[in-house]
Order: sequence, then structure tokens, then C-alpha cells
Amino acid sequence: MPLYLQNRQPEYPVLARRRGFTGEVLLHVSVNSAGSVAEIVIKESSGHTSLDSAAVRSVRHWQFVPGTKNGIPVTMWVDVPIRFQLN
Repeated sequence: MPLYLQNRQPEYPVLARRRGFTGEVLLHVSVNSAGSVAEIVIKESSGHTSLDSAAVRSVRHWQFVPGTKNGIPVTMWVDVPIRFQLN
């Protein structure tokens, strides 16, 4: 299973913050053998396009420790939850 590295959380879209939008996006992310994101699918929407888009834009640049099979790094899929919550 791929492991998270220290990655920046998505920026909260300004308009979404002003409108009080909150929610959680569940992304299904393909992590290649180099630990880079190869593909992203929105598995569960937050219900707000702006939040979903912000999550995808951010996670697209994340880095992971790739998953291995028999000690060899391989491409694997992992679910990544992103929560947008106003403080």
C-alpha cells in the first residue's frame, strides 16, 4: 500500500469559504512506482464542485512512498479523504 509523505493540504476556495461550504471528498488515487500521482478519480463528492476541484488540484502534486509487491515498487490505487471544515 502506498504511504503518505508530508504533503500540503488543499487551499480552501475563497468563495466556498464565504458561502460556508464544508464537506469531505474521497479521491481514488493511482500512485505509480516512482511515488507520483498518475490518475485521480472522485470516488465520493463533497457535494460542492469547488471543493472537489481544489482537492484534485492539490493531490495531483502529492508524493507518496510507492507500494511494493515482492519488494519491487509497483503502481497501486489508494483512497485519499480530504476534509474541508470551517473553523
